Amino acid sequence: MKIIKVINNNTVCALDKKGKEQIISGKGIGFSKKRGDEVDSAQIQKIYMIADSALRKRMVECLAEIPYEHIRLTSDLVDHISEQFSQEVLKESLMISLSDHISFAIERQKQGINFANPLMDSIHDCFPEELALGNYCLEEIRRQLGISLHKDEAGFIAMHIINARLHTNMGQVPDITKLVNGCAEIADTFYQGKLDKTTVSYERFLVHLKYLAKRLFQSQEFSNVLSRDEEILSFVRQKFQKHYRCAKCLQDYILKNFARTISEDEMMTLAFHLKKVSESR
Repeated sequence: MKIIKVINNNTVCALDKKGKEQIISGKGIGFSKKRGDEVDSAQIQKIYMIADSALRKRMVECLAEIPYEHIRLTSDLVDHISEQFSQEVLKESLMISLSDHISFAIERQKQGINFANPLMDSIHDCFPEELALGNYCLEEIRRQLGISLHKDEAGFIAMHIINARLHTNMGQVPDITKLVNGCAEIADTFYQGKLDKTTVSYERFLVHLKYLAKRLFQSQEFSNVLSRDEEILSFVRQKFQKHYRCAKCLQDYILKNFARTISEDEMMTLAFHLKKVSESR
């Protein structure tokens, strides 16, 4: 691979044998190098192949501005996070946002500046996997760099992971978290605190709420296929009357607090989930 641009001592841009551009990082990989030199394969720590030009530019800026030890650690963390989920995680996007956040958090910690995360309780209840990974990241930062970040940073890291998993932007994560938590609390109250939150059905209910929130905040329509059939709609409203009433409570909450409307098909789907959750013991 031939270098086409040296970003800094630890990052270069190069072309592979097929002429495709790669961003390569590694301790000292750019030291005393110039355009046209061969990349020392023994120094390669990570190769990023990013087709999107805007994302590639952001990655170059990220690798150029953030200390290498923070980049190396974040790269390992992103690999670990990605391995925990069967679905695709936007690794490059997560690498950019997480390395920037972690590096900034470390600098703030050195200055004695900590931020409280007002969504910690909601993240704990609605996104336990992501929060557990946030805590894992804090432990690795402490172990590898000897720096103990504030416990609420686990919640902020979890928000970046949520963003990467749902393919949203960070500005939507607080609203998604509030919506999911609010709906879960309403359902729990509706069924008088009798929902078993340890069941697979409850976990699926939360997952459905997360993707419902994503669709709502990205203005993605949930097609009305089932509800076009009046017989099916009437059957669901009667057969699952209690659960449909709960779904209506969720619909009212979302409309009042987030100015978003839920389709009839979504109402029926929620009723199905609520029936399963309420009957799981």
